[in-house]
Amino acid sequence: LGSLNEFDPPEANPITVVQRQAKKFVNTFGESSSVLLRKLDRVQSKSGRNNREYASVTDFVARETFAGVRIVGNLLSNPSQLSQLVDPETPSLVPHVPAILARLDRLESHVTPILSRVLNNKQHLRSIEPYLDEILERFDDIEPHLPWILDHIDTLAPYTGLLLKHIDELLLYAEVDEYEAGDDNYAFAEQLLPYLEVYVSQLDLVGPHLPLLRPHLPLLLKHNRIKILSPHVGVLFAKGYTDLSASANMDVLLFYFGWALRVPLVPRFFFALAPPATVSFLANRMPKRLVRGRCCDVTCFVDGDYGEGWNELSK
Repeated sequence: LGSLNEFDPPEANPITVVQRQAKKFVNTFGESSSVLLRKLDRVQSKSGRNNREYASVTDFVARETFAGVRIVGNLLSNPSQLSQLVDPETPSLVPHVPAILARLDRLESHVTPILSRVLNNKQHLRSIEPYLDEILERFDDIEPHLPWILDHIDTLAPYTGLLLKHIDELLLYAEVDEYEAGDDNYAFAEQLLPYLEVYVSQLDLVGPHLPLLRPHLPLLLKHNRIKILSPHVGVLFAKGYTDLSASANMDVLLFYFGWALRVPLVPRFFFALAPPATVSFLANRMPKRLVRGRCCDVTCFVDGDYGEGWNELSK
C-alpha cells in the first residue's frame, strides 16, 4: 500500500500532492538522520567490531569526508559513470544523504557496480529506496556479501522488503565453511535462486524454519536436494503446513528418505498427495539413534522463541 500511495492520480489536488511529498521527504530525512546519529553513537562507544577501528568520532568523520572526496573525484574523472546517475529515481536518494554519509568509507569500493547495476536506468532503485535507511543501518552485516547481491540484483531487488525483514535468519546461511559448501560459499543461495519467488513470497512462513535447517545445510546441499525440494515447498505450505519439526529433524528425514528424492516423480507425488501431518509424523517418529548416535535425545526448540537478541549481529 505504501508504494501505491507514491503515485498520485492525475486529478489529485496539486497542493495535496506537494504536502504529501514534503511530509514523506521530512519523515525519510528524519529516519536517515537517526541512522547517522546511531552510527556516531556506536563509534563513540566502540560498540561492534567494525566500530573499534575508529580512534574517535573525529577520526570517523575524517575518514567519511576523505572517502566522499575520493568518490566525487572518481565520478568527475569518469564521465561514463557520471552519466549513470541520470536515473529517474536518483532524486529519491536526497533525503537519505545523512545515512549515506555514515557509510561512505564502506560504500566507496562498491560505487562502480552500484551505479551500473542499481542506477543506470535499471529500475531497481524504486524497489530498494524505501528500505535504503534500513540497508545502511545493517550495512556492516550486508557489505561482505554485497558483490554477490549486486551480481543477482535483478532477481533480489523486487523482494528487498521481505529479505530485510528476515535478514537475521538469512545471514545464518551467509557464512559457510569448506566442509559445508566446498569452494562455493554461496552454494545454498545459488540453488535457491531459481525458486526465490517461491520462498520469498512465503518468507513469513519459511522464516522460522531457517534457523532450524541451518545445522543440516551440508546434507541439503548434497545431490542437489535443494533444487529437487524447492518446487514442492509451496505445495506443502499451501496445505497449511506450519509445524517446525520437519526442519528440526531434517537430518533424520534425509537419512531415511533422501534416496527417494533422486527417483523421478516420487517427490512430486509425495508432496501432492501426502497431508502435512504425514511429514510431521515421519519427522517425529522415525528412529533417531541410527542418525545421531549418542545425540539421539538432543532436540531443537521449535517454538520460535530463541530469547531476546538471540542473533543480534554487529551494526
